[in-house]
Amino acid sequence: MIANYDPEKTAGDCIYSTEDAERAIGFFRDCLTHVKGELAGQAFELEKWQEDIIGAMFGWKRPDGTRRYREAYIEIPRKNGKSTLSSGIALYQLFCDPEQGKEIYSCAAEREQASIVFDVAAAMVANEPILRGNSKTFRKAIAVEKTGSSYKVLSADAYTKHGLNASTIIFDELHAQKNRELWDVMATSTGARTEPLTVAITTAGYDKNSICYEIRSYAEKVRDGIIEDDSFLPVIYAADAKDDFKCPKTWAKANPCLGVSIREDYLEREAMKAAELP
Repeated sequence: MIANYDPEKTAGDCIYSTEDAERAIGFFRDCLTHVKGELAGQAFELEKWQEDIIGAMFGWKRPDGTRRYREAYIEIPRKNGKSTLSSGIALYQLFCDPEQGKEIYSCAAEREQASIVFDVAAAMVANEPILRGNSKTFRKAIAVEKTGSSYKVLSADAYTKHGLNASTIIFDELHAQKNRELWDVMATSTGARTEPLTVAITTAGYDKNSICYEIRSYAEKVRDGIIEDDSFLPVIYAADAKDDFKCPKTWAKANPCLGVSIREDYLEREAMKAAELP
């Protein structure tokens, strides 16, 4: 179960490959390290909730052997390891996906925001001799000459993005997109790929007239079984409107890394302040 979503219910003819799932999870553990904070330099051991996401994303296969999931919406609050997880997904696709000529992009409303995920990925590559030896890292790109593949940073000046042939897209902070142009341009750029992957990883927004709210609403309907789409992976960690924001159970429901990267006493103080300053 992933944030109230059960992949098996809509699997149809798709099958779960434990071998492929464990290969992806193992890549994080064996090839990637944390690059910031107290865990810097240590192996990237996925938390259980992260394993569930990565296992589903790369373990579920269609009858023809291609990946089941082509699009994912992952909503998690700040400080739950969003950028680190995004970087790992991008690097797994860059180094482990067998397709030749891969084009992987980090996208965001602003280039500085898009660079956050890329910079973490670049630091991960620098820390791992095998990855470093099989690639070249530039200011805003990582290139793997053997497969003719690259990982680059893009920002929201979408008019310059026509002509791309994206295989994997990591959309960081989708809620910050001022319009849908970059999303639409990048989505259409994957049309020639056999098994493209678009991953939107974002914190919650408040604008209901936005591309993020549109994708979130779609994700909710897929999660709840209102829409049948076996290629869409909906992951929403959030409190419901009826939940008590002062209750620790609500904090845990919305923050899968509570007690790991987020301290409970911090949320307790924030909840107390929110109650006093509505």
